[in-house]
Amino acid sequence: MKALTIKTIARELGLSLSAVSKALNNYPDISESTRQMVVKKAMEMGYSPNMIARNLVKSTSNAIGVVVRDTSTIYGEMLKPISQAALKNNLTIVMGDSNRSTVIEMRHVRAMIDSRVMGLIIAPVDNDVSNIELAVAGRFPVVYLGSHVSDNQKSFVTCDSEYGTKLAMDYLFGLGHREIAFVGDKSRRVATNIKLNVYRHEMNARNLNPAVFFDTEDEGGLTGAAYRQVERILEDRRKYTAIFVVKDMLAAFVMQALREKGVSVPEDISVIGYDGADISGYPMVNLTTIAQPKKEIAEKLVEMITRQKESSVKPQPEHYYAKPSLVVRKSCMGL
Repeated sequence: MKALTIKTIARELGLSLSAVSKALNNYPDISESTRQMVVKKAMEMGYSPNMIARNLVKSTSNAIGVVVRDTSTIYGEMLKPISQAALKNNLTIVMGDSNRSTVIEMRHVRAMIDSRVMGLIIAPVDNDVSNIELAVAGRFPVVYLGSHVSDNQKSFVTCDSEYGTKLAMDYLFGLGHREIAFVGDKSRRVATNIKLNVYRHEMNARNLNPAVFFDTEDEGGLTGAAYRQVERILEDRRKYTAIFVVKDMLAAFVMQALREKGVSVPEDISVIGYDGADISGYPMVNLTTIAQPKKEIAEKLVEMITRQKESSVKPQPEHYYAKPSLVVRKSCMGL
């Protein structure tokens, strides 16, 4: 038996495909009588629409839209705990990867709107989220993931980068390190700038000279950035004993580059990362890091979306700073 489609329903009712689609999708330019007629005929014919169409017959779904800028980063690792947190609340998630493109990001946002999600969790590509806000237009709550958006008029959940960076620096100082380099890639996101400011403050507070290494090239991605920064560090006249790296993936490549240059980690140089990404725990990496509490962040995101959706009045923006923790492995040692 052939599956019924909206084309079949349109033929039965003598309506256009567009009219039937709009009726099932609850578009405002279709009269209520037409919508009811189409839905009734669809049910009579045993029409089994896909999940999105089924959601659109209702005003909203029981799904939360989740859009991240790159699933290969720590944000991709957030998808599983967010899904688990959603399931605890009898919800599901619909996911999109922006691949660091604002154009793709907006395609996902519009798809979420068409899907009538109950709310949107998004780790945005850019600090400017005005296009996202304009597209959503208050249809459902939006909660931003990460410190990329620090606008107090927006709801967001992020890791406390200031606290985490101080945790890392205190650990290195406690091991006796004083010649500590700061390494980042080309991106200068809000969280990166917070880490840099704290690093400088902590070094200056101890009358130590900060040494900042940011990449300026695009070639080779994180791997290329790591190798270029390691070369600069090793060519510097200062003899660094430790490196603070802004993200775990970059830190893993820094360790690899050091070892290929004949520098032992941690015997010659200690390396500490930031994020608590899965790669940091791999046996060949064993990276000491500042780990984001992914489960706590995920639960807070879902909690905010649910609470704001159920609110009978326009909710006030909410801000939550999760406290990271130090995870000690084998990439650092005392002097």
